[in-house]
Amino acid sequence: MAADRPDGGGGPASPPIQSTIRHALAWLLTIEAAVASLAFAGVAALILFDVLGREFFNKGLFGAQKYAVYATVVAGFLGLVLATATGRHLKAEVARPLTPPGWDAVVERLSDLVSAAMFIVLGVVALIYVSETFAADERAAVLYIPIWPMQLVLPYAFFSCALRHLVFAAFPALRPDGNAETGGGM
Repeated sequence: MAADRPDGGGGPASPPIQSTIRHALAWLLTIEAAVASLAFAGVAALILFDVLGREFFNKGLFGAQKYAVYATVVAGFLGLVLATATGRHLKAEVARPLTPPGWDAVVERLSDLVSAAMFIVLGVVALIYVSETFAADERAAVLYIPIWPMQLVLPYAFFSCALRHLVFAAFPALRPDGNAETGGGM
């Protein structure tokens, strides 16, 4: 059975499961990329309208800079997710020469498991942070809007990265190589 094999592949149950997971992750990546793109477009539009307002009407767009900062945070954290999903995230390659070449698959899996554990811890800390911000009813200066909705991108990004690393550890064939222009294996 595929689940019994150390490489996670090969058995008759493996391809349909991998195909389903691949499609689900591709769908998720499309949504995350669209939201990140909209956030970056929002930053550009806010700054543009703020500058145009200052130049032509001597009055900028109220709160534009604050909203642009929030949109940048959303886009940046989703950028972390996109980098992980496409295999373009930073990797520590310093230990690679220290391990025998035959251990590459094991080291990759261990790397994914350690990364997943790290992202899970960060996600839990982020959830605590957001819940404390919510409980304290913290609001943005000047705009006086609650800031916890913008902070939700933190736990989302960390848990999304953790999920991907767990999938890559379980199904190495789904791990993107990060070398292709389209972002690897996704």
